[in-house]
Amino acid sequence: MGVADPEKVATGDMPEITPGSQLRLDVDFTEGVAVLHAAGEIDVVTAPAFERKLTELAALCGTSTLVADLLDVQFLSSAGLAVLMRTADELEGRSRFLIVADGPATARPMVLVGLAETLEIFPTLEAALSTV
Repeated sequence: MGVADPEKVATGDMPEITPGSQLRLDVDFTEGVAVLHAAGEIDVVTAPAFERKLTELAALCGTSTLVADLLDVQFLSSAGLAVLMRTADELEGRSRFLIVADGPATARPMVLVGLAETLEIFPTLEAALSTV
């Protein structure tokens, strides 16, 4: 499998919007950290696009940490939770996977199903990045 070029990955200048859905994905790179900003809804329709983007970013050479920023997500379904778990499992031992989530739409579902005990979840992007 080839390594993706960070220059060719969609950045904040060119957001990816899943057709026919309510999900927007933007990417930023800061000091070897890839940050995927998601906004809208992560459900059974949009979860595959969310997972594709996380997988693409995880494959980047030199990305020691991947951050999923869910602060602008209004709905996180079980399909989205499954994507977060699969990504964490895939990156285990290779890269850190940090999740930024706060509130009833994102952090609460993770707490309710016990993911908060196994995933690195932070209430702000600044708090997550301060651990890198």
